[in-house]
Amino acid sequence: MPVSLHSPHCSLWTDRSVDVDRDPWRILVVDDNAHSAEALSAALISDGFDARFALSGVDALHAVDNWVPHVVILDITMPEHDGYATARVLRRIARTRDAVIIAFTALGEEIVRPEGLHSGFDGYCQKGNPPAELVRLIGRLVH
Repeated sequence: MPVSLHSPHCSLWTDRSVDVDRDPWRILVVDDNAHSAEALSAALISDGFDARFALSGVDALHAVDNWVPHVVILDITMPEHDGYATARVLRRIARTRDAVIIAFTALGEEIVRPEGLHSGFDGYCQKGNPPAELVRLIGRLVH
């Protein structure tokens, strides 16, 4: 089996941060793969976060009507409303304008970063990382 020279990693792209005045932090996971979305949400809940998931960009936009996340973990390659389009809309909605948005995708960072920054993403974490790496990145963005 070939060995990858690049192991999955997470990185910070902006200096945005969110001040959370109460625990737990609210995290919305958006991924069209139901198993992945549920598993990551469950891992975050077991770490003490208030995590929910949406299975599409459109569902994510409806989810924030009644529940405002501090952090959105957003897959890029989804049908209809991809992660870039969803991030751009989240940045235009008053209640999510200041949320932290993290690209969570199997795509390489060099592919995602140019449009990701333009769309309003604050960081990147490649799928394949243990949830602890993603939590560490979130911890750098939420105070």
